[in-house]
Amino acid sequence: MVQAELTVENPEGIHLGPANKITNVAGQFKSEIHLKTEYMDMNAKSIISVVSATFRRGDKVLCVCQGPDEEEALKAMKQIMSQNLEDD
Repeated sequence: MVQAELTVENPEGIHLGPANKITNVAGQFKSEIHLKTEYMDMNAKSIISVVSATFRRGDKVLCVCQGPDEEEALKAMKQIMSQNLEDD
């Protein structure tokens, strides 16, 4: 198991469009990927879970990856969460 605290950098927070991009990245891995806050534990492969979290820019999220490709999964989640995910 690997984990890291990530900061939501998307200017508009995580709404449907960015959540779709996050779940698409998470879905590429065999490992379980969870986004955790003090109050919630979301499956990063579930768009419903990610959208329902209503993350805002600057929110801190613990990303926990467990499985055969956990290191690669965590690296990808760090990258996607640090990007501007708004469509141009």
